[in-house]
Amino acid sequence: MHYLKVVFATGVVPGKWFGRFDERMDGWKAASAASDNPLVHVLDGTADIGIVRLPGGWDGLPETNVDTAAMEALDVHRVVLYEETPGVAVPKEHAVEAVGENEAVTLQDIADETVLYRGVDPAAVRENLEVVAANVGVVVAPRPLLRGVNRRGVVHRSLAGVEGTSVALVWRRDRDDDVIQQFVGICRGRRASSSR
Repeated sequence: MHYLKVVFATGVVPGKWFGRFDERMDGWKAASAASDNPLVHVLDGTADIGIVRLPGGWDGLPETNVDTAAMEALDVHRVVLYEETPGVAVPKEHAVEAVGENEAVTLQDIADETVLYRGVDPAAVRENLEVVAANVGVVVAPRPLLRGVNRRGVVHRSLAGVEGTSVALVWRRDRDDDVIQQFVGICRGRRASSSR
């Protein structure tokens, strides 16, 4: 048995892709692990491919987006899969909790709140959710990340008016082969019966 080593960003839920890969690739299985920084594992070769979060326009962050120039410099390929919904985490019993699960909070709704953290670093989100749970401030981060590091005493909702993040596949150019391409195709929705 051969293993495709896949590392994925905290809050990303890639199980369906792993199942499809295992079904379609005889002699191969996806071996996966979550990581706060999957790109590091791809670059150092401990993972074959990473499912990473591209922060784009989040305030207060150094430029960590894997754009075309960065791909060239890092010698990696990138395929964007989908956009994530921005979110806000508030203390339980906050007025925002009344907003329905399928509705979005606006920036106006949290204008008077102290934003403890705004960004995509899972460690910083975890740390600041502890403070939110103590009924102090709010955290703005991708909604899937807020779900992935959820904490008791905290409620999260979608947030409108904030630029979202993307989830992408990233792999080293020197590791590009048919197995990687099969996994990329599965993540992009290629059916078992279709050809590349």
